[in-house]
Amino acid sequence: MKNIFHLIFFFIFIGCVFCLTPPQPINPTKNPQNQHYYQVFDNKLAYGVQITGPNATDYCNSFSYNGTKGYLVTYTSEEEWNWGKTNNFTTSGMWISGSDAEKTGVWKYSKGSPEEDDFMYNLYFDKCYSFCIFGSLEPNLIKDEHWLHTSGSVTVPYINNNGPLALLDKYVCEFGGYEEPHIPPSPTTGSTVIIKHLNSFTIDSQLSIIFTNRADSSKTFSCTTIKQIDTGSVECAIPPGQGKFTVAIKDSKNKKNNFPIYWNYELPMIGGVYPVFSKGSTASITGANFGTIASEITVTLGAPGVSCNNIIITQAHEVFTCVLSESLTGNKFLPITITVSTNTFISFKAAIFYNGYYYSGFLAWATFETSMIDYASNLRIDGQIGHMGSLYDDTLIQFANNTLPVQNGNARWILWQNAKYVGNGNFVYITGPNQGKPCILKYKSIIGGDAVKATWTENTRFVIYLDTLELTNMTLSSYTGVLTEYGGTPPSFTTPNKVNTVDTIGGKVDIGIDNYGTIFSKITVFFNGKSVDFERDYINGELDVQIAAGFDGPYEIVVRVDTLNTTANSQFVKYNEPTIITMNRVPTTGGIVTITGSSFSNTLSNTLLTFESCSLLTVLVPYKSYTCTLPVGSGTIPVALKVSNQSTTAIYKYAEPSIIYSNNIAQVGGVLSISGINFGIDSSLIQVLITGGSDNVNVSCKNVAIIEDHEKISCLSPPLSPDTYNLEIIVDGISSITPQYQIEYFNSDLYTNQDKADLLINGKDLPDATTLSIILDSVNISSYCLGSKELIRCSNLPLNVISGTLTITQGDKIYPSIPVALKPWISSISNQLLDTVQTSDVTITGRYFEQPIIVSRDNNIELIEDQDYTINSPEEIVLHIFGGFGLNHTIAIENQNKLKSNKVIYSFFKPELLSVTQVEDLVVIIGRNLSKTLTTLIFGSYEPTIKSIDSNRIEFNLLTSKSRNGDIYVIVDSQKSNSLLLDIYPILFSIKPIASSFNSTSKITISGNYLFEEDSNNNAVALQFQYTFKTPSINSPIGFLLNCLALIVGTEYECDIQPGYGKFEIIAISKSSLISNSLQSEYESPIVLKVLSQVYLNEPIDLLISVLNFKIDYTSVFIEDQECENVSIVDQTTIKCKYQSTIPLPSERKGLNVKVISADLSGENDCLVYSTLYDCELLNNCSGNGDCNKKLPKCICYQGWRGQDCSIDSEKYPPQPEPPIIDENGSTTFPGSKINYTIAITHLVEMDITDNPVRFLSLSEIEWTNRTGLSNSSNFYSGSFNKQGDNSTIFELIIHYFSDQGEIEFAGETLYMPENSIKYQATILGWKFSSELNYLVTIFKSKTDSSEFYNCESIDTESKYLKNQYQIQTFSTSLTGKFASRAIIDDRITQTELIQIDKQNNSKIYNFIGASTDDIDNSKFTLRTGVISPHFKSKTIIDPSFGQLLRPEDDDEDTNCDSNKWKLPVIVVVSVVGGSTLVAASSIFYYRKLKEKKSMKRMSISMNSMKD
Repeated sequence: MKNIFHLIFFFIFIGCVFCLTPPQPINPTKNPQNQHYYQVFDNKLAYGVQITGPNATDYCNSFSYNGTKGYLVTYTSEEEWNWGKTNNFTTSGMWISGSDAEKTGVWKYSKGSPEEDDFMYNLYFDKCYSFCIFGSLEPNLIKDEHWLHTSGSVTVPYINNNGPLALLDKYVCEFGGYEEPHIPPSPTTGSTVIIKHLNSFTIDSQLSIIFTNRADSSKTFSCTTIKQIDTGSVECAIPPGQGKFTVAIKDSKNKKNNFPIYWNYELPMIGGVYPVFSKGSTASITGANFGTIASEITVTLGAPGVSCNNIIITQAHEVFTCVLSESLTGNKFLPITITVSTNTFISFKAAIFYNGYYYSGFLAWATFETSMIDYASNLRIDGQIGHMGSLYDDTLIQFANNTLPVQNGNARWILWQNAKYVGNGNFVYITGPNQGKPCILKYKSIIGGDAVKATWTENTRFVIYLDTLELTNMTLSSYTGVLTEYGGTPPSFTTPNKVNTVDTIGGKVDIGIDNYGTIFSKITVFFNGKSVDFERDYINGELDVQIAAGFDGPYEIVVRVDTLNTTANSQFVKYNEPTIITMNRVPTTGGIVTITGSSFSNTLSNTLLTFESCSLLTVLVPYKSYTCTLPVGSGTIPVALKVSNQSTTAIYKYAEPSIIYSNNIAQVGGVLSISGINFGIDSSLIQVLITGGSDNVNVSCKNVAIIEDHEKISCLSPPLSPDTYNLEIIVDGISSITPQYQIEYFNSDLYTNQDKADLLINGKDLPDATTLSIILDSVNISSYCLGSKELIRCSNLPLNVISGTLTITQGDKIYPSIPVALKPWISSISNQLLDTVQTSDVTITGRYFEQPIIVSRDNNIELIEDQDYTINSPEEIVLHIFGGFGLNHTIAIENQNKLKSNKVIYSFFKPELLSVTQVEDLVVIIGRNLSKTLTTLIFGSYEPTIKSIDSNRIEFNLLTSKSRNGDIYVIVDSQKSNSLLLDIYPILFSIKPIASSFNSTSKITISGNYLFEEDSNNNAVALQFQYTFKTPSINSPIGFLLNCLALIVGTEYECDIQPGYGKFEIIAISKSSLISNSLQSEYESPIVLKVLSQVYLNEPIDLLISVLNFKIDYTSVFIEDQECENVSIVDQTTIKCKYQSTIPLPSERKGLNVKVISADLSGENDCLVYSTLYDCELLNNCSGNGDCNKKLPKCICYQGWRGQDCSIDSEKYPPQPEPPIIDENGSTTFPGSKINYTIAITHLVEMDITDNPVRFLSLSEIEWTNRTGLSNSSNFYSGSFNKQGDNSTIFELIIHYFSDQGEIEFAGETLYMPENSIKYQATILGWKFSSELNYLVTIFKSKTDSSEFYNCESIDTESKYLKNQYQIQTFSTSLTGKFASRAIIDDRITQTELIQIDKQNNSKIYNFIGASTDDIDNSKFTLRTGVISPHFKSKTIIDPSFGQLLRPEDDDEDTNCDSNKWKLPVIVVVSVVGGSTLVAASSIFYYRKLKEKKSMKRMSISMNSMKD
């Protein structure tokens, strides 16, 4: 009931607000900066009710003052805000302009303002455009809080957001600005802006827009490239810059803005930050709008701020570094306050780099779903998408506490966690790159304890209090903050499977992409497998990729960010198909056609133009235009253009005919002689129309004839009434109607024309010719004329007839004289098919060859010189025609009357091909009638480039990509030859890799040319690859065929080859008979891995060798130059042979050469190393109670004796010590005596070829990165030397405890391990030698007390040093160290050497690493030894072991010497300096001559650090 009451009250209240009449502005306050007026309206004071943000917006929009429109106040600059503070416009909560109702988090200025729809602030980039002063918690993401108001704080006012139902007393309206020009801010990189509200200005070329720097008026720039958009808006370019400016606008009529317009470049935006906390440390800050002047940038970190100085801009506008002036002790890293040329922005939400990721925090006061989906996943740092984070480890928590800012009112950081509960105290990630994987939440306690935890389900959502690390669950609708994590996600395209397009000339393609890294990321864009240039647009989430010129597609585009790629085949770019835009119209005489358009080619090699006879195709402007030469023709022609694999079509039109002159004609009709252009050469394609007149006629002129190609025609017009008519010519469908030409019909009776050699007399009511006297010039032709009425024909005129005056009489009736000009007539040509090389004589016969004459050919294109013809009579001419090419050449004769004859045609012999041969890449064609300049060669489906040519021979080179079996022919001046079939011999280049000898099959790649399985007509071609064994010792079949698959059509095949041995030859066979050159190759040679047997000098042995790639039937083995006999196979990787072991190993060599020859192929390795024979001196020569096995070494005790040195009577053999006890630090305690032994690996020292030390690493400073127990008796340790500046070397150690005696094998050598002993296996990896001639020494230090008391006497400690062994002896015990005589170097077995290191022996090493405190401590005995490892590339492994030899207990020992003094525990410590755990020890018993009392002995092994 209470809720219903509140709801009713709310609707009544809101209704009352809408019922109120808004107040009007009274004496608003004027801002002298921008001349705007401002007024605070107190709705509560005026009406007793508060007002919402939407209502305040509508109220202000309804106001006006002094002729200016009102709107909710827009604070667009720091100066305006500061003025508002001074004048009490910010001191209490008041509604102001700003809304993100359109898209949550993207704030724009409210409707009705001059800045409407301008961006104000983007929450997801933490980007402010011109001015923002949000509090640290603002603007939050509380549902529906889409409106802004001032905070009401008097001391530090700021802006925060609120919801549609929130009520405030006041709101602020602003008046002015809507009628003034409005210019949005620009990034410091420059941009194109739209300037609005220019309606009062004249927008023309004289409009100027000048920007003047407010701090330095001498700095100005203009907005350039001004382009009008509409009556009140222009677009112009802002150059790169920074700072605040005033703007002056002036037009051509000298109109200016009344007062300066305040404008600034966009505020600096912080993207990602590499943080530092200590004084003098360098921070890196990325983002935007940093400009290019480092001195104009100031930065403070935290609050109160600590300045970050020494600004260095490392990437203009986007990246700079600075040095912290003081440590941030007790301070937070955030907020960051940055000022660029007086433009200031404070970022509370900047993303901070930590452990490979960026993190940003925000108390958004949003629900879980809003925080995860609407906020975190919409955040971007450069190109990385955010996702909700989790507090997963202690260092991240500490980092967050050090960086996240102190919030207003000291609000606690309460952060949603990206975690879903899956039971048993376990969580998984809900979102992000680790979605579904285990998530470890770091917290100290659960609010509510186990009772609350028992209620958790997978739908429970959690928060952690950052200050106390308390974990609690919250409902999905609860409000709190979020920690956003960026990174770890591969890049992805925003529009998957999109096919982008670009013209063939190339250009920019905008690729929408997510997760494309930060400014520091290495981004590579691959287009069609090659890297291309690009620019990043991180605001729009795009890569502007520059695509090079190309064709077809679509081709894949891949983006790689560091090591992560976009999903394969998820984005493509396709080149546009060609488009023809224009083609100029050439006259019917032909000419050069220019074809313009887009997405053409830059080469003719992939251009196919189907355009009738348009020849000589040329690229005019690459990718944009071609030219070709169009021959004589008329009408329209279909055009098809194919560029690579894409086509387009168009219709081409010759130029329209145009009439220049036509004779007028008698009313009886007659011959019209019409002059002009573009008439063509084919009269059958010409129509002549006579139209119009008073009778509106439309008739055709018949018998159209070509008088002069293209320029003059005649036709027989019908009789028409005397009048003026329109004359129109249509040539092959194209009309001359524009401009229109007119002729006149007039009254007349008599005229002549000519039909071939006949003279035609035309008239009206002419009498019979037999009654007439007809005289032409002086020759009576009456007897040759017949006809009457309208036509008299005079045929077979006498030979002496020439042009002149025609006189017709009949008795005393005389017709008017008519001038007659006889036109030459050619009746025949003697030879119409001529030689292409030799001169041919051609006889032309006909009539009226009246001199002087002009002989022309090919439509008047070429005149025949006088010396090239002979006039025998007016009826016969002999022409001397030189060799040539082509069809349908024409001959015409023009006489003295300038009248041209009909044309006769002749042609040259067409080209003929006789033979074609191939020599590797060269093809030779033998033929005849070939032209050097007019020949087009066609092979299959393409036009090869001719290398050389004469009349009988052509040479050209084959093209790998185009040449296939097919017909070859030539076209010479439009004459096509016969075709010859050319089948291409394949050519082989290479075979890779070496074929495998063992696999069932192996892959080889055969490369060459002309390896096609289809001919030029796409018909199948049989292509085979055959291989033959060429090893003389193998008798194998010949001609195995390979199973092959084309990798690159025509040039590369992958083939399966069967296993084999030795050498082989491969050929390619095309069409069963075309055999390529042969290539030699071979199977894998034998690889000698190692000797498996333990070999001793001068002891013959059946030697086992590990070998790959051999055929035992054809195999021999050599040790150095000595053949190993009786070679046999053990298995596929092992050979056995008899070796006499007589070849000594030279001192400078690490192993004897083992060479295996199989099937004429060999492999070798210096891998035979003799095992060392030891004596038993350190075992007291077995005390005379046993035999020495020198190979182990080991004492074989006689019956009744025991102990390592056979010194103990079997009946008196003491019980063994208890098993070691290992604590959590790895310390192990064993039964011992009175003396400590400590063995440690202390240094790694590099030595040069002159035995001088180069550098060393001390194991006292090793950083252990892995400690693992391999078993109850074995432990593994791994560490690095980063603290010593070495980032490559890794030291690994395996320590094994032997409770019982046994034998082990290392590097092919059998070693004896006594009971209660330990064995090291030390591996050194990644050592970077300064020279390949250098070697490495691993130094061991052994120490104990310098003396021991027995029977109240002090007995000195002594040592012995033998080959690969040493022993330290005290009275009661001794320590023996044995070192394997071999080491493993890069997986090779080699001999090694043990050296003694002290002031006398190898003193250079001793002095180089320096003495330790033990060396000057007289109470201690110290022995240093070193194991030499030759140069290695990858790793070396050494294998020492240590054992303790204790004397038997003596019942007669004098124990009266201050007994407490002698009851100290004895410890043997085996360690690595700097380590903290290890395992075992050994205890053996050793007799001496003096008797000893029984005493408890303890021996302990630990990895406690031993200071060197």
